[in-house]
Amino acid sequence: MNTSMTTAFRTGVLLAAIGLATTIEARAQAEKPLSEILRSLEDQRLGAITEADLDHGRWEVEVHKDGRKTTLYLDPKTGAVDRRRKRADAHEVLPPADAKPLSEIIKSVEDQNLGAVTEVDYDDGFWEVEVGKGATKTKLDIDPRTGETRTR
Repeated sequence: MNTSMTTAFRTGVLLAAIGLATTIEARAQAEKPLSEILRSLEDQRLGAITEADLDHGRWEVEVHKDGRKTTLYLDPKTGAVDRRRKRADAHEVLPPADAKPLSEIIKSVEDQNLGAVTEVDYDDGFWEVEVGKGATKTKLDIDPRTGETRTR
């Protein structure tokens, strides 16, 4: 590949990445805040939430109760559940019983204006939260009991 083709390819990749990041931000700004969606689920007492992932234009949220996992697919604009998928799952590690509500933790991330929250996962004793702003992605580890944040 010659130099001008290499430069054009790199420029195209960079522009695509910037466009994707801008699209993620714009879409997230037009949507209902994730903290509100999570608060609604918490109010319904569906179980312990262990994951929320913005995938294929909707939120996929995993909820665990009585040894069963339910994956909820939610409209990001309204927070309404589109469909549910249930299955047994005895291996999931749940947040501690004295953890702050996930909606409260995500609200504190949203209030920091770090960017659009695109993924939340409970792993290794911390909430792993991914936010994107422009072409920058930031991953945070958040203590479920205190809400203290550390950047990876």
